[in-house]
Amino acid sequence: MGIKPTLERILVFGANGHIGGPAAKAILRNAPAVSLRLATHRESAVEELAGRFPEAEVVVADYFDLPALICAFDGVDGCFIVTPDFLDEEVAMTNIIAAARHHGTLRHLVRLVADPIGMTLERVPTALMAVGGGTAVQHLRAKAVLDRSGLPITYINNAAYFMDNFLTFFASPIQQFRKLVVPRNRRMGFLDTTDTGECAAALLLSDNDVHIGQIYHLDNGHDVMRFDEVAELASQILGESITYDGTDEAFEKYCGEAIRAYIGEPDAVQYYLDYFQFEQDNATVWRKSDIVEYLTGRPAKRLETWLAENREAVLGIASTA
Repeated sequence: MGIKPTLERILVFGANGHIGGPAAKAILRNAPAVSLRLATHRESAVEELAGRFPEAEVVVADYFDLPALICAFDGVDGCFIVTPDFLDEEVAMTNIIAAARHHGTLRHLVRLVADPIGMTLERVPTALMAVGGGTAVQHLRAKAVLDRSGLPITYINNAAYFMDNFLTFFASPIQQFRKLVVPRNRRMGFLDTTDTGECAAALLLSDNDVHIGQIYHLDNGHDVMRFDEVAELASQILGESITYDGTDEAFEKYCGEAIRAYIGEPDAVQYYLDYFQFEQDNATVWRKSDIVEYLTGRPAKRLETWLAENREAVLGIASTA
């Protein structure tokens, strides 16, 4: 086992989100001597982010603004990267590489990806490739660019659905009609976004250089189930009947307007139907492992625990606390 020198300044992207935020908190909690720098692409978010993380330095840096990225990487030896959906990853990661190389101080970069285990661009269906972006292709494209860079990288692959989807993607039909609406009743794993962020922090803070060059497929070690089984579990934990509707028609009816607004394209619903089919065609790759516990030193959160903790928010009712 080689020894990785202790990192002195870590740059975290997306700290105002549900993955970068937990990563930043874990770094501060477990390594208070580390100098933490947080990057946001929105000037309007600086004050709020500085209020949440008074110990950290907050900078404005957009993935497409190379001069700002160069400034953000000044003196940085560790970095966590998480990117939004439908980002042009080839441009963004080319800029990240240039900014990191400019200073030559980077010792470890951790990058979040989200792909079926073992997926390659050659195996992505034509219908999804034709869109030009989105989860099906963007992380694979980002990895290809980063792999060519020679930078010291560890990938964490979120090989599961975020539990936070119950507060976003799944939320409206559950809150309004007590329906879980997800086409293609396929097997899927689930993972708390806090666990994802804390895995990133643990890797950056580890002194073991064996992690560099690896890709770790994250899952919570317990929940791999079909979506009708998820609805049954949610009914038990939430104390209200949650039915499952996996039809394309229900997805259009209950989610279509929001999906089109999110992507900004009239054929957004068809994109997601194609993506769900892609996941169904690869439904056998999701698994249960101890990887989160191995990296963080504690068991990953189970879906039933997360649902119980977030009952009011999932159901869209006022808190009784």
